[in-house]
Amino acid sequence: MQVKPIYDPQQILNRVALGDEQAFALFFNHHWPQVYGTGLRLTKSAEKAQDLAQDIFIKLWENRERLKDVKQDDAYVYVLTRNVVLDFLRKKVFDTENIEILIDYFEDYSINPQEKLEYHELERTLKSAIDQLPGKVKDVFVLSRVDGLTHEQIAQKLDISVTSSKTYIVRALKDIRQYMALHTDNTAIVLAAGIIFVKNIL
Repeated sequence: MQVKPIYDPQQILNRVALGDEQAFALFFNHHWPQVYGTGLRLTKSAEKAQDLAQDIFIKLWENRERLKDVKQDDAYVYVLTRNVVLDFLRKKVFDTENIEILIDYFEDYSINPQEKLEYHELERTLKSAIDQLPGKVKDVFVLSRVDGLTHEQIAQKLDISVTSSKTYIVRALKDIRQYMALHTDNTAIVLAAGIIFVKNIL
């Protein structure tokens, strides 16, 4: 019976960095389930996940010289994968099908310490962003997002028109995204904020 060779991450990374295609094939086979699985969880599409996974491995090969400095290959590949997939979804941020995907990612998929940290940072920054909203803009936003009222209910409660309620939500969305862009360097968090609040005006 043939014994399967032990996968030595650092040795493989060094070989790939030098352009060893056989080593890259081993690297590819080792990380494909992780890369494809992450893409599938975030996009909910096998076809998109496969296309993105292929793009990610192309990026890894084209920038293979950097791999010699990588100490944790699983973490490196995970971060690259997440960023590529989120960038793909960012370009489709107003597509309805992507809204629930990213909300689920930040609310339900925070399973490791780094993701939990990102979610808590998201919560803190969002609270600050909401607190800085002016008067009626904040009132309408809280009634919509926090209390779950419809535009019709908000209009009746605040004695304003339905159109005004929708306008205030648009203003809140704009102000919150601008605030978060200025107060965090985490692109994923800014993206999540935009998507979470787009839900309120759809």
